[in-house]
Amino acid sequence: MTSALEPALATSLVPSFSKLTGIYNENLPHHSARFQLLVDKFVSTYGAQPSFIVRAPGRVNIIGEHIDYCGFPVFPMAIVPDFLIAVRATDKHRIQLANTSSKYAAREFSCMPGTRVTIDNAEHDWSNYFKCGFKGAIEAIGCSEPRGMQCLMDGSVPSSAGLSSSSAFVCCAVLATMKVNGKLLSKRDVVATAVASERYIGTNGGGMDQTTSIMSQSQSAVFIEFDPVLQITP
Repeated sequence: MTSALEPALATSLVPSFSKLTGIYNENLPHHSARFQLLVDKFVSTYGAQPSFIVRAPGRVNIIGEHIDYCGFPVFPMAIVPDFLIAVRATDKHRIQLANTSSKYAAREFSCMPGTRVTIDNAEHDWSNYFKCGFKGAIEAIGCSEPRGMQCLMDGSVPSSAGLSSSSAFVCCAVLATMKVNGKLLSKRDVVATAVASERYIGTNGGGMDQTTSIMSQSQSAVFIEFDPVLQITP
C-alpha cells in the first residue's frame, strides 16, 4: 500500500497552532479549560508565563499487535487523550520539571555544557521519560550547549493502559527540547529520535507508538510500514 501523501507527511515539520481548533474537533470548552489550568499552574510554579505548549497524543492499535518490533506493518490511530508540556526557556543551565499531578514530585537536573545526563533505570522515576527525550534530542540536533528549561507536564492518557502514555511523554520531551534550542527536525526524524531516546530507559520498541503520535492525521487511522523505509498511509 502506498500513498502520494507519504513523503509530505514524513518530511514536513510538526505543525504549530495558535488556536485549539487546529488540534481538537470537539469539546473545545473542556480542552480550553485544561490548557488554561496548565498555564495558571505554570505561572504559580515558576512565576512567569510559558513560552509554548507541546502536545503528543496517545494511540490505540487496530491491527498488528507487537509486530512493529520485527518490522511488520501496523494499523493504529491516535486518540484524543494526550500529553502536554508547558515550557519556558531560561538562561540557567538547569532543567526544572514539575507535574500537575501531586503524585509526581518536582525534579531538576543540570544541562551544563559537558555534563552527561544520567538515567538510572533501576529507579522508575517519572522524570526519566523526560530525561531520555532530552538526551536523545540534544544528540540528534548536535547541541553542545543546551538551554535551560522550566517545564510543567500534564497527561490525560491513562498510565499502564496500553495507550502509549510513556511514548507520548517522550515525544513531547523531544519536541520541547528541539524547539527551545532552535532546531526543529522533520516528523520522520522526530520519530526516529523518540524511538532511539526510549532505549535510554530500556524500551526497545519498534516505532509504532511514536509514529502514530507524531504523524497521525485528524479523523483517520494510519497504516505504517517500516520496511524498507518508514511509510505512512492515512
